[in-house]
Amino acid sequence: MESSFDDPIWEYTLVTKLSPYIPDVRKFWNNIATVQVTGTGVFQIDSEQPGLMYRVTNTPVRSPIKHIQVFPFVPVAYLQLQGIKGGANKMVERVCKHLEIEEFTCIQKSNLPSTYHSGQLIAFVPTDILRGTQQLGKWIYFTIDELLALRHADLPKSVHMKLTHAI
Repeated sequence: MESSFDDPIWEYTLVTKLSPYIPDVRKFWNNIATVQVTGTGVFQIDSEQPGLMYRVTNTPVRSPIKHIQVFPFVPVAYLQLQGIKGGANKMVERVCKHLEIEEFTCIQKSNLPSTYHSGQLIAFVPTDILRGTQQLGKWIYFTIDELLALRHADLPKSVHMKLTHAI
């Protein structure tokens, strides 16, 4: 027996709200190699859709989406979901357990420190990356002194350690 909490209308509603974000998300992932990473945190994505951002974590292992160090997302509050029995957050949590829109898997996360007031969000990750058919590189943070040393072909011990831990 199907519960009103599992009504297919909720998946339709969520897909309808998320679909306008897909072109900008696709553009982000198509240009992932050119993303200027200046530190960890949350950054805006230039988009006509409200609230589209991306998160950068120190390492892929510490990412809320394991092995995905950088990912675009939209806070659920921007989707303006209303009138949902049981609440919008619970509905998003249920629907996102199996939600794919085109080539992206939508992943629900909530209560993440340093991510838009720790509220609920939906991340967009290419399904192929989640399945492991494509491998992303890693961003490693170097100090100015380390960069200057590398420029002069000198490998400081601190850089060696960062590289050892990154692989």
